Amino acid sequence: MKRTFFFRFLAAILTGSAVCCFLAGFQEAPKHQSEQELAEGFYWYEAVILRTEDAENAFRTAADDFPKYEIVPDIFHVTTEYKPEKKHEHLYGSAVSVHITGYVSGPVQDEENNILSYNEGVSVVVSSENEEMQALIDSYDRNWHITGSYTEAAKYTGQLDFSNAAPLDITLEGTFGLADSDGNIITE
Repeated sequence: MKRTFFFRFLAAILTGSAVCCFLAGFQEAPKHQSEQELAEGFYWYEAVILRTEDAENAFRTAADDFPKYEIVPDIFHVTTEYKPEKKHEHLYGSAVSVHITGYVSGPVQDEENNILSYNEGVSVVVSSENEEMQALIDSYDRNWHITGSYTEAAKYTGQLDFSNAAPLDITLEGTFGLADSDGNIITE
C-alpha cells in the first residue's frame, strides 16, 4: 500500500501534476496578500474604502509602471484603525473626501537598514462634511496613505518617506466602513 502511494506520488511529481503540488503542500499566495500577511491570520480594519477603478487611475496618473510590485491590495483604502477595539458602526457609510498629495515608491527599512518590503503608495489628506466623522479622523495621529503595491506587507507603506514625494493633486470620494482580510466590506 505504502509503496503504491509512493510511486503514484513520484509519477505525479515527474509529470508535473497539480495534485503533486497540492499533496506537497505548495500553495501560492493570492495576489492581494503576501505570505507574511497570510501568516498573520484573519484581521480586520476600519477604513475609508475607495472604488478600485478610481484608486488604480490615480496610481496610473502617478506612475506609468503601476503596479510597481507584485502584490496589489484587493481593497484600496485609507486605514483609520487596524483591529479596532471599539468599532464605529454608526459612522459606516459616511462620505469621506480623500485628497492625494504625493506619490513615492521604494524600500522600507528597519533601524538596522534591513529591507522589510518594497512598497508604493500615495500620501493623502482625509476629510468629511459629517462633523462626527471628521472628529474621528482628527482623533487619529497617522501618516495617512493608500498602498498601491508591495512585496512583503502593505502595513509598511506608512513608513515610506513622503517628504520628497512626487506631488499630486487628485481628489477621490470614499466611504467609511470595515473591511477584513477575506475581502469583505461593511459600509452600512
